[in-house]
Amino acid sequence: MRLALLLVFVAYPLLELALLIRAGQSWGFWPVLGVIIGTGILGAAILRRQGFKVAEKLSADLNAGRAPVAPLADSGLIFAAGTALISPGLIGDALGLLLMLPPIRALVRTALAARLDDTSTVVVRRSRVRRWRNKPLNPEEPPVIDGEWERMDDDKGNRS
Repeated sequence: MRLALLLVFVAYPLLELALLIRAGQSWGFWPVLGVIIGTGILGAAILRRQGFKVAEKLSADLNAGRAPVAPLADSGLIFAAGTALISPGLIGDALGLLLMLPPIRALVRTALAARLDDTSTVVVRRSRVRRWRNKPLNPEEPPVIDGEWERMDDDKGNRS
């Protein structure tokens, strides 16, 4: 575990920095800066747009009584892709762009699912109790809403 933390917090940033220096020597400073800023803007746009889509997918699956595993996994991977694109560095940008491809996401999702314990379960429960003014409603009876109304049709007997 300590080796993994060492690699994540020390080796990866050093590798990113070395690659940025090497790319700057090959392409020049401004193209590398343009790539970093462009992928950062793309990542921010992806993260902003994804927030709304996650809520829609989760709501649709929960309303249908299905466990929202696939939408959550896809959303998590797209969130990881957007975060990788925002972070400065060419390795993160490459990983983020790869995660944006649906076939790659499907492969990663399958690999992650294989690593999960078989005893893991997801339970989706839907409540049937609705409340109106803090009073439980009978599911067979709609709520009564008091109000004033006026009939707008013609009273001259033109009804069919």
